[in-house]
Amino acid sequence: MSVDSDCIHRWFERQVGLRGHAVAVVCGTDRLTYRELDRRANRLAHRLRGLGVGPETPVAVCVRRSTHLVTALLATLKAGGCYLPLDPAHPAERLAAMIADAGATVLISDGTVELHVEHTVDPDVHDGPDTPPAVDGLAPDSLAYIMYTSGSTGRPKGVMVEHRNVIGLLTATRDLFEFGPNDVWTMFASAAFDVSVWEMWGALLHGGTLIVVPDRVKRSPEEFRDLLREHQVTVLNQTPSAFGQLVDLDTTGLNLRVVVFAGEELKFGSLRPWFDRHGDRTPLLVNMYGITETTVHSTFRVVTAADVDTAPGSMIGGALPGQSITLVDGEIHVGGSGVTRGYLGQPRLTAERYLPDPARPGMRVYRSGDTARAVGDDLRYTGRLDHQVKIRGHRIELGEVEAALRGHTGVKDAVVTAAPDPSGDRRLIAYWVGETAPDLRDHLKHTLPEYMVPAAFVRLDRFPLTPNGKVDRQALPDPDNARPDLAEPFTAPGTPLEQAIAAIWAEALWVDEIGLDDDFFDLGGQSLLATQVAATMRERLGVDASLRLLLDEPTIRLCAKALERRS
Repeated sequence: MSVDSDCIHRWFERQVGLRGHAVAVVCGTDRLTYRELDRRANRLAHRLRGLGVGPETPVAVCVRRSTHLVTALLATLKAGGCYLPLDPAHPAERLAAMIADAGATVLISDGTVELHVEHTVDPDVHDGPDTPPAVDGLAPDSLAYIMYTSGSTGRPKGVMVEHRNVIGLLTATRDLFEFGPNDVWTMFASAAFDVSVWEMWGALLHGGTLIVVPDRVKRSPEEFRDLLREHQVTVLNQTPSAFGQLVDLDTTGLNLRVVVFAGEELKFGSLRPWFDRHGDRTPLLVNMYGITETTVHSTFRVVTAADVDTAPGSMIGGALPGQSITLVDGEIHVGGSGVTRGYLGQPRLTAERYLPDPARPGMRVYRSGDTARAVGDDLRYTGRLDHQVKIRGHRIELGEVEAALRGHTGVKDAVVTAAPDPSGDRRLIAYWVGETAPDLRDHLKHTLPEYMVPAAFVRLDRFPLTPNGKVDRQALPDPDNARPDLAEPFTAPGTPLEQAIAAIWAEALWVDEIGLDDDFFDLGGQSLLATQVAATMRERLGVDASLRLLLDEPTIRLCAKALERRS
């Protein structure tokens, strides 16, 4: 057996030998068997080899959700390189900064975002050899991917993950949950979010089928439910926020076997309606905790109906096989096979967070910054030691948002906090000192992804300070419900339909007044909230409202006109 036999793509190639004619990946009407996916990836891998890609070579991948995306990621590994996944929905400036930081000179792109690198390759290659290229020097400890997370210094930081880290995760969970070739997985997460690693390779390395969820389906709980039915999905991975939208729907006809929660704190009480309808045996609901730096998942806990009433807070269970969890002054330290190489180009930060493992000479543990309490053999998640937060499954360093705010010429200083919103989710609130800046939200949209743009902005003359001279975050005022300072002048809704829409939007956005031409997303709306608002409009107004309606017609004037045309 070769030295690279425990690399991700070699595991995949073994499945090609076993299940060549089985369906490997589906997106919409496009589907590929294992053999077809293997051949496409091999052709692209040879093209990458011709551009100098080999072990430790970063290859940026910016491709829309499709079978081509899976091909591009697999081909990068087959060429010996490590993939740098870029979300086409993120600002081009941010993506370019990641490419520069990683030193990537090769980009696989479908042209969705204009990015400038030395070599750009289309993911759909039709010529060249369709057998695996020869790659020397590849080993289990070679880099598989570099994934960027929010950085407290104002720029994202790249986490270097090796093949052995991913293989360790899948080996630990294969027998635990009996994953195999009969499973159908969804790829719901962005390729730039680490849960995608679990979804994609969990399906393909076990011989299962991967359903890449199209963007429009991700935004519609009803369409997503229908996709789960159509493909008889058995393994589903969701943030609690996203799963909460499924709980409210008719979920008969599903074939789910395992549902894994990850990405944010799970409130067990939110599962009561699900357990009332489905019980807690089929599907199995599993709460998992993990970090990008420790390869997606580190702990697991099966959730039962009894937990809804008795479990104290968010219980995250114990360590996965091959991993270890210790509490040091209440902070979670993760050790074992999932601990990654470190931060790209940041040796000081790596040394601060990756520490020698006192129980295993020569190995390391990762200081997570998360806190927990032991409850018997279980762990209860209790929060963070720093200013990092998770919102809708996304990890956000508040310092990065603050740095982006300070980049506006009208802002002298800024502080960002996270607070509950009306739905029980959390939202970012920006406090800033400076001149009037009605374009502040637009400024952030050019540098930050949607989930990092604050929902509310509060201008202050000065920040409250502690006796030590630091910003007193506890003394920052709650944002009022006044209409924010927007470029559009206020025009009151006039017709009964406009007024009814305005009332629903105001309730969801916590804004007292909404003008006829105010943009839903400029008022702090985001896609998950828009989905909930569309559902409320359908229920209360009896109209054909959808997320697509709010995306295409984001003002009350436009939304009302569109609904009137449909009636």
